[in-house]
Amino acid sequence: MATILVSGRLDALRQRAEDAGSPFFIAKNGRPLEKQTLHRIVFGSWGDEELVICRTAEECLEIYSHGGQLAVTRIMQSLVEAGAEQINWESSVDKQSESSLADYHKALSSCSTERTAELLLLQMHHGASFWSRLQLGTVSSDELTIARKWARFGQHLVTPWEVVIGGPPNVGKSSLINRLLGYERAIVFDLPGTTRDVVSADSAINGWPVRFSDTAGQRQTCDALETKGISYAIAKLQQADLQILVFDQSLQPDDFTLSLMAEFPEAILLYHKSDLPMNSEWHRINFPSTPLPVSSITGDGIEKVLAEISARLIPVLPPEEVVYPISERQRNLLKQKI
Repeated sequence: MATILVSGRLDALRQRAEDAGSPFFIAKNGRPLEKQTLHRIVFGSWGDEELVICRTAEECLEIYSHGGQLAVTRIMQSLVEAGAEQINWESSVDKQSESSLADYHKALSSCSTERTAELLLLQMHHGASFWSRLQLGTVSSDELTIARKWARFGQHLVTPWEVVIGGPPNVGKSSLINRLLGYERAIVFDLPGTTRDVVSADSAINGWPVRFSDTAGQRQTCDALETKGISYAIAKLQQADLQILVFDQSLQPDDFTLSLMAEFPEAILLYHKSDLPMNSEWHRINFPSTPLPVSSITGDGIEKVLAEISARLIPVLPPEEVVYPISERQRNLLKQKI
């Protein structure tokens, strides 16, 4: 269902629509739009679209359409032909709300989980006075320090955490990302170099929005196209909030695999294909952290991997009363106070 908000002289709008021959609302009770009782749902039609409307104030109207995007577009077109100005809801919020409240409204419309929505509502409750005081210069240095400390957390209430999966070719990265997502997003084929670009998909772990990216297998190669994909994969790993390096425990490790671990010492390490016997050479390696065994075939270890991702990204939550930035505008305000 779509809701269209109209503000202005409803009688003049109706008259201009009639003069222009544009479709307009016709109520089943026969009364003109501007004469309908306030706060009462009224059934009628707009052209060939049946819908309901409600006057929420003398010059404010809400139109509720169930007809899909095409029907909404036709209604909007007839309103514009009658002289109305079309604006998006973000602009409407900016005009009707203080800047800080507008930031929260926009963030709430973009967040993807119930957990992040709850945290944004808490921020709206605690944050309005903070941002007003910040602009007046009455926020303490301690408050500023705490707000900056949790800025990255606040950013990811709306923007997914970037988790990038790397490792040598043909170790099962695509199968793994499909398991983590719960559906097939990456192409799985038993040939090294099958993934030559970054394949991304959004998910949620414990209520936190996460974007998984499957990269081209990293190895020494003379293939120009594959080399380009590998360079892009390394760059994507460097930009990630969290890296996951995947190794086939049934194969012997090589020097390039060891160099990957050295380049990304904070990565989660996975012994993939744990349903197969382990190559004894892996026992000789001094890992920066203990690899987690996992199998995309059986599903063993998947829950532990998901729990580890969540713990690495959000090891601790901010106290409920702490205010932190959730928008680019708020982050810029904090930077200006340095």
